[in-house]
Amino acid sequence: GEDFLSAWQPGRFDLVFMDIYLDRLDGVEAVRQIRALDGELPVAFTTSSPDFALDGYRLNVAKYIEKPPVPEQVNEMLALARSKKAQQHTVLLGRRNPIRIPVLRLRYVEQQEHHLLFYLAGGSTMKRTGKLDGLAPLLARYPFFRCHKSYLVNLSFVQGIDKEQMVFQMREGGSVYIRRELFYKARSEWENWLFSAARTKGAAE
Repeated sequence: GEDFLSAWQPGRFDLVFMDIYLDRLDGVEAVRQIRALDGELPVAFTTSSPDFALDGYRLNVAKYIEKPPVPEQVNEMLALARSKKAQQHTVLLGRRNPIRIPVLRLRYVEQQEHHLLFYLAGGSTMKRTGKLDGLAPLLARYPFFRCHKSYLVNLSFVQGIDKEQMVFQMREGGSVYIRRELFYKARSEWENWLFSAARTKGAAE
């Protein structure tokens, strides 16, 4: 339990299967400490004893799985985790007939007069009435950069940068224009994101 808590931080895990009988700090106490900071992380108790069901209820544990676990129970937890992750990484746009924008699939956004055109991974697009000025604050916790009055780019989908053309070259195709006076800031923001992503990947490995 102590080893897990030393590695855990809010947002790092999508799903936890927690044994109860652990050395030193047991699973119930480990989850209690998690819940003090994160009330939504999907957790399943996996144990050989039915004696902790009430603890699971009090700690908002999604499932109580007695050993040996069966595939159906595990799959239900995986589906729950996927659903929660999808909900967490969407933004709701529009008051009348609102739509959910899947942020993790959003490569870039272009403003065309009074409409926003969303370019998604896989080649699909979405169009909605709106302005980048209203959208940008909704995406502040994600790696988006306003590189032009008409473009908002997801730095995680940038493949390269062309100084001569003043564009970001995007994975899966397309180019995003960069305002001339923002070019060096745009390049710096992308390089900082690459460094941060490499450091995060190295820590995970």
